[in-house]
Amino acid sequence: MLFSDKIKQLRIDSGKRQKDLAKAIGVDVPAYSRYEHGERRPKREQVLRLARIFKTDPDELVAMWLADEAYSHIAHDKMATRAAALLRGVLDGNQPEDPAQQTVQATQTPTIQRDLVSKLGRMPRLLHGDAADVMPHIEDESIDCIVTTPPYWRRRTQGTESISAKSADEFINQILHVMREAYRVLKPHGSLWINMGDDTTDGFVQGIPWRIVLAMIDQQRWHLVNEVVWNKITTSPQGSHDHLRKVHEFLFHLVKDDDFYYNDAELRHACAIILRNDDKGRNKSSRVKEQYLQPDSVQGVVPGDVWTIGVQRSGIAHYCVAPDTLYRLPIIATCPRDGIVLDPYCGTGTACKIAYELNLRSIGIDINGDYIRQARASIEQKPLSLF
Repeated sequence: MLFSDKIKQLRIDSGKRQKDLAKAIGVDVPAYSRYEHGERRPKREQVLRLARIFKTDPDELVAMWLADEAYSHIAHDKMATRAAALLRGVLDGNQPEDPAQQTVQATQTPTIQRDLVSKLGRMPRLLHGDAADVMPHIEDESIDCIVTTPPYWRRRTQGTESISAKSADEFINQILHVMREAYRVLKPHGSLWINMGDDTTDGFVQGIPWRIVLAMIDQQRWHLVNEVVWNKITTSPQGSHDHLRKVHEFLFHLVKDDDFYYNDAELRHACAIILRNDDKGRNKSSRVKEQYLQPDSVQGVVPGDVWTIGVQRSGIAHYCVAPDTLYRLPIIATCPRDGIVLDPYCGTGTACKIAYELNLRSIGIDINGDYIRQARASIEQKPLSLF
């Protein structure tokens, strides 16, 4: 029995209402309902309060709560059975018979110190390392907005990417591992924006962005708010006579909770400025068209879910910088004032530079040291953004 099933059964047996329990542990009724549906996890102290209310063994209930957390992380992984066996051995204090498992147990690292956010200053914190290794050092529910573009499957072969997968399934699992950490560090009202392109293998589209997002929804409890089609206008030549040239990517907006932060007024204001600049020819890299922004005489410009934004080239071989507009609008819409932005695959730091201009704190992570050095060099003291 999962923890969510257990507390539901205890509530029914006790004759109490969700309303009563929500009030007793200090949450609203929708939040408590999500605990019973397994869509969110209560805090440990709330679990102990529930145990007292239900007059049940608190140790047993906390143990189920912990087991449910472990299950949610490994249940759908092909290595789940072996991971569970290893975990049992570690918890029981037994040395596993498998020599490979002995090596894993002998190299157990100490408890991870989560203190990156507490040390943040005004300047962006740009960290050289693999996102899978660095993100565990970020505190739980400490980030307001995550905007990122993970490495593309099979697109870059310069040996400077954090994804080393040999198959599409392995690639998807590596991205999902980082997205699981993203869920942990994101505040309940926070937003994740993830930009992904697809791959064509032997003439067939692999559907990798959607496979990742659907797994995030099904396995990690994310909720999808929007899928934005990024019309890139131009791409590198693709010689083919049996399928269309690919000129778009997806930007997915996902959240943990239906009560997420969203500043529609600021978003419309930002879109109006971008549209004016485009009309004057000062923002040629964006080339905003009608399918992206719809003028509204009463409330300003209404953004749609197809964004026509030109690709922004860089001086780095085989590398394109994320266009400013592609990241700026999500940050403006979903990061509150004094908020914190995270980009776990930051490249040359577009998200962090925008956050800095908007007087927001930020963390950027990338495995390529050259990218991190370029990001640091490009961030200068600037006034607040016009929008």
